[in-house]
Amino acid sequence: MSRCGPGAYAWARARRQAAPVAEELGARDVPRTASEAEGYLTRMRPRLQATPAALDSVRFLRAFGRTPQERLAVRLLTNASTGLLPGWARTELGIRRPAPVRVRWDRPLATALGRTLEWGLGPSQIQAAARGRLAGARQG
Repeated sequence: MSRCGPGAYAWARARRQAAPVAEELGARDVPRTASEAEGYLTRMRPRLQATPAALDSVRFLRAFGRTPQERLAVRLLTNASTGLLPGWARTELGIRRPAPVRVRWDRPLATALGRTLEWGLGPSQIQAAARGRLAGARQG
């Protein structure tokens, strides 16, 4: 899980932003560094497995969408999301996409799609409200 290179800062920032949200939702001992997250996953790994429900979820997401365009968009986001799972989890879920495809194809396309959706939909009132609650929780 060690991250280095241009994306390392983004990963560190994402963890810093996610930890307070997780704690506000009731999580305890939230990992704040890559090494803490790695240790947590190592401790949890023996208890984690692909269940029938997880396999059904993957099948559902891969087929979701009413039109070919919707199915393409969902597939792009699903591929990029599942590409972030550890290798053992992808294997158990039957997801077999080579690392170069995940890194050089899935992630950039999903990022471009996400940015296009954000641009097209405009500012999110839900996201603004959540950030406001988080800012209030930090002050109080």
